[in-house]
Amino acid sequence: MAKTTKKMSTKAAAKAVAKKADGKKKRSRTGKSSKPNFNTYIYRVLKETHPEIGITKRSMGIMNDFVNDMMDRLASEAKTDLSITGKKKTLSEWHFKTAAALVLPGELKKHGWSEGSKAVYNFNKNRKKSETR
Repeated sequence: MAKTTKKMSTKAAAKAVAKKADGKKKRSRTGKSSKPNFNTYIYRVLKETHPEIGITKRSMGIMNDFVNDMMDRLASEAKTDLSITGKKKTLSEWHFKTAAALVLPGELKKHGWSEGSKAVYNFNKNRKKSETR
């Protein structure tokens, strides 16, 4: 009885050797990342303000890291305010306003306050409209 053997391509052989050496399967990169991605929103704002300007992948990564860092700082400061103020478990507009005042410097603080107040006002206005329907 003769054994039939299949010839492996060089790529398949290399993969088999690498798999045996590691002893583990390689993870696919399609899983969710641990931090949020703001690339789409950064690009939309850029095109709204300066339609003729583009942004490189590296610059987008830096901007995304910056936004993530700011969000973490604001959220942790708001959480600290929440723990100081009492038994409530829900962050309110006041907590984020206070966090923005503590984290952001000078002129950015003023813009943060006004944009945050405008966003909360528009949210509440739209929520009331949808409740009356």
